[in-house]
Amino acid sequence: MKPTADQVLTICKGDKEIASVVQFLLDQQAAHIQQLENRIHELERQLGSNSRNSSKPPSSDGLRKPTNLRQPGGKKGAPKGHPGATLCQVDEPDEVIVHSLASCPDCSASLNEGEGGYENRQVFDLPPPRLRVTEHRAEKAYCRHCRRMQRAPFPAHVEAPVQYGKGMAAWTVYLHAYQMLPLDRIAQLFADLTAHRPSEGTLLSFLSTSFDALASTQQTIEARLLEEAKVHADETGCRVNGKTQWMHVISDEDHTLLRFHAKRGSKAMDEMGFLNRYTGTVVHDCMQGYFKDRYVFEHALCKVHLLRECKGIAEHDRHVWAQQMMDLLQESWQLARESRQTEKALAPEVIQKIWSRYDEILEAGRHEWIKDPVRIKTGTQGRKIKSKAGNLGERLSLHKTSILSFLWRPYIPFDNNQAERDLRMVKVKQKVSGAFRTEAGAHIFARLRSVISTLMKQGLPVLASLSDALRGKPLLQNT
Repeated sequence: MKPTADQVLTICKGDKEIASVVQFLLDQQAAHIQQLENRIHELERQLGSNSRNSSKPPSSDGLRKPTNLRQPGGKKGAPKGHPGATLCQVDEPDEVIVHSLASCPDCSASLNEGEGGYENRQVFDLPPPRLRVTEHRAEKAYCRHCRRMQRAPFPAHVEAPVQYGKGMAAWTVYLHAYQMLPLDRIAQLFADLTAHRPSEGTLLSFLSTSFDALASTQQTIEARLLEEAKVHADETGCRVNGKTQWMHVISDEDHTLLRFHAKRGSKAMDEMGFLNRYTGTVVHDCMQGYFKDRYVFEHALCKVHLLRECKGIAEHDRHVWAQQMMDLLQESWQLARESRQTEKALAPEVIQKIWSRYDEILEAGRHEWIKDPVRIKTGTQGRKIKSKAGNLGERLSLHKTSILSFLWRPYIPFDNNQAERDLRMVKVKQKVSGAFRTEAGAHIFARLRSVISTLMKQGLPVLASLSDALRGKPLLQNT
């Protein structure tokens, strides 16, 4: 049986030199054990992190069912009075087939002179698709005065003896940026439907031409967003030409503006030229690039991201303050929602109570997070290393006004879900079609998707609107 550390010190107390050596070894051992415990704690945190308690995306959760932070909104299903989508008979069908009845099926008697009528049933179906070929004939005539054969001009869009029309281009945009199909599957779909398979080069030409045709529509979207009191902003990584680059979004409930850039931070924001001109309020996820001094817009932070981080700290570090902050934010949002439904502002004393409680929770939290183990700083430069709870607490304290502004500004949302929804289709595109092969392709998709998303938000028909735009008709009038 091995002696304990105290027994070893008792045995060696007569020899101070040996005792000091033993004590030194025990201190080293204790420090090493502490380092291992800290590392185990961080590894357990990593293993336990998912989309509900950290900033990890839902796709990282695998097959496990995530827990939703949202509060139940009431009875499930369609709301009362929902019109539904039941087929209704039309007054003028395209084709009528009469099923005659000449004799009685029971006694075989003739029914030619009997009284009767019709019972109608209608079948809604798609006809076999086919390409519609329009031949343009330019009349030619010999001019006796000029002594030359003259020809009537063709329309500007008719440029070759044989070509595809604007409808094919609109369908290509629709399938590429709405249904998210890759080019090969778009070509195969055309072949299956029409027996004509356009080449990949032809499809790319359609997308490039549409990109140019929709430039003015994108400018209109940007101009409208610049006039809004509040916009949402976010960014997500995307693989382009074998490298991780970034798709940025600025959006609201009626408009979507996607932009592609190789960078993520303020350099990309400056070059895209929106945020450095915007003067309203930007709802975002607290990325440092949004807080540059040259920007004059106000900030509103996504509280759902903060709730996830608080939940992770409450689960992994057992901090009481993190759970209290979660409860305060959720209760505050419930009060704000109720006030918005009644169109009455929250009472100043209610806001002041939440404001004070917020400070009290952070003050109590400091006594918890200063005890958290942190990794040893290896260099002399940079900020002091803090625990995850310490970093979150500092952020909550620094951006208090931007976090709680939804209490007195009724147009400020609780979350940044609008931007996240608008970016989600970028991920879907990559899952279905794979990575973008070129930066030009990413730029084209960003503009096409911006227009399609805006059309959907405004309840406009996507395919018909794209066809109109490619024929020169403006989609959105800049007011």
